[in-house]
Amino acid sequence: MTQTGSVLVTGASGRTGRRMVAALAARNARVRAFVRRPAAGEELRALGAAEIVVGDLLDREALAVAVRGAAQVLHICPPMHPQEDALAWTLIDLCLAAGTGRVVLYSVLHPLLADVPHHHRKLAAERYLVDSGLAATILQPSRYMQHLVPMWPAVLATGVHTMPFSTTARLSVVDLHDLAEATAKVMTEPDHDGATYQLAGPDALSQDDIAAILTELLGRPIRAAAKPLDDALREAASAGFPPERVETIRLMNAHYDAHGLVGNPNVLRWLLGREPTRFRDFVRRELMKA
Repeated sequence: MTQTGSVLVTGASGRTGRRMVAALAARNARVRAFVRRPAAGEELRALGAAEIVVGDLLDREALAVAVRGAAQVLHICPPMHPQEDALAWTLIDLCLAAGTGRVVLYSVLHPLLADVPHHHRKLAAERYLVDSGLAATILQPSRYMQHLVPMWPAVLATGVHTMPFSTTARLSVVDLHDLAEATAKVMTEPDHDGATYQLAGPDALSQDDIAAILTELLGRPIRAAAKPLDDALREAASAGFPPERVETIRLMNAHYDAHGLVGNPNVLRWLLGREPTRFRDFVRRELMKA
């Protein structure tokens, strides 16, 4: 189905939401951005948002105002939110009441992972959406290549790429730029109703693989190291993360350590109509510009 009218984006001021707003606006969608902080509105208008609605996802009345009149909703929940399932259920109920044309749920690769809480909560949201009877599309993105961005200064300074899981665990990292492009196409082109799309990157890379690529690109040795998980949890707590999120981080990284997170890139390739971005090209584009 091709929709006309406003596209509501929840979580619009986050890292993912900003990319989605820009990609949708680039395809001439009229974007309504739902944000918690009024100060975020100016940046989102610069990215192409036509409307700004300020409110909290926990505020049902504010969310009802945001949903009203929207032809489509792209629901992006804040990362690892402890009430993600309930927030999605509320939003879906409001969309049903408002007669929303379609809901696109931004989920996660392999939501069936019962030992990773935010995956499990996203599965509950997917189930509720499917059972709602709304026209819907479910997107299941893998881990972002952009996780390297905040680590980049430390990688350059120390010569070490370190994450709190085994250096041999493989993850199908994906470029957020590609995810935004694919999402915008899904929301502005016909025939995506009823689909669940796994959106994984083109290569399943371990930390050892990433270190080898960075060594080649930088022309100097970069090695991989598994950061002790307890150190990562202390850093998260010191940064002000609530206990529930710290525990989710622990369980997530324990799963990565044991199993990795591997998906298939064929659906993303088909949606983009081109090869998805490879990790080395992402590094050249976003981290080696100067």
